[in-house]
Amino acid sequence: MAKASLIDQLDNLPKEKKAMLNRLRRVEGQLRGIQRMIIEDKACYDILLQLSAARKAMQKACIVILKNSITDCLTEAAEPDIENLEKLINALIDVAPTGVNLEE
Repeated sequence: MAKASLIDQLDNLPKEKKAMLNRLRRVEGQLRGIQRMIIEDKACYDILLQLSAARKAMQKACIVILKNSITDCLTEAAEPDIENLEKLINALIDVAPTGVNLEE
């Protein structure tokens, strides 16, 4: 049986995973833009501003992935895997910067 191509796999992903991949592609584009800014010798402030935006986007991606994993852990199993759930919660606490609204 032939393995599905990467394109076919991407086309068949759930919308949540497609949204996450799009989010990560935007971050990837931000990072390429920052590299270009460094090459072009842009102002330090402008580079730092873009780095901060990229960092916040990555933190948000982490939070979304963790929230989805926690939800899956609680809804898919007859009895939640408490050890795994604790690991996910600790990871969420570690990646969430102070003042981030986890309800977004």
